[in-house]
Amino acid sequence: MDSRLGANRIRCELARIATQTLRGGGNVVSTIITVATMKGGSGKSTVASCLAVHWHLRGRHPTLVDADPQRSIMRLASRERALGGVAVVEDATDEAANTARRIAAAGSLVIIDTPGFRSRTALDCLGAADFVLVPVKPSPFDVDRMLDTLEILTNRPDGRRPLVRCVLTQTTRDSVIARHIRAELASAGLPVLNSEMVNRVAYPEAMLWGATPSLISWKGPAAREVAAMADEVDMVLGAQQAAA
Repeated sequence: MDSRLGANRIRCELARIATQTLRGGGNVVSTIITVATMKGGSGKSTVASCLAVHWHLRGRHPTLVDADPQRSIMRLASRERALGGVAVVEDATDEAANTARRIAAAGSLVIIDTPGFRSRTALDCLGAADFVLVPVKPSPFDVDRMLDTLEILTNRPDGRRPLVRCVLTQTTRDSVIARHIRAELASAGLPVLNSEMVNRVAYPEAMLWGATPSLISWKGPAAREVAAMADEVDMVLGAQQAAA
């Protein structure tokens, strides 16, 4: 396929989805954050675990629901640092969304790590979300798969629209491709967090011990990136709840 036609298709699809996504939806108290994309290797588990540990250290005590059959979160929790004591529940069945709802109903902030492919579990977890965070690596392939995730959200039969934000992951700071992808998403009107997760060795090194950068070096550059991302998510949720 002509690369120009492919680029035009992505731009048109981004614009269509953006107009629907930004309509938002519902007077809800956001308690379930679903981290999702229909492509593996985008950093879902890293984003989910880093946010959970950051908020746990801040006294929020979230619960992580590992709905991914790969069990990445569960494997981290079984290592020495055990994600700093974050509560982790494993449920990769079709009941994962209901498990998250029950935990949230008890007053807990819930973060769901979903499968990196289209499945009933992934679709139901998206359906349960008050806030969806979509990790995107700065590559055309990842953007294309991200469109699939957003299309699921904008074509829900119940018409409900959760808050959605994309977050760039595994980036090279100030690289041409990262700037291009961010500009492409922004020009289409898709909401992208200003913060991003740079491709740093601090993330996999921390995981060797079942930790995240926030547990290893609270003031290190990776931990500061996580804090900036968490603060942005808090700001978006706070604005939505204030308007509800």
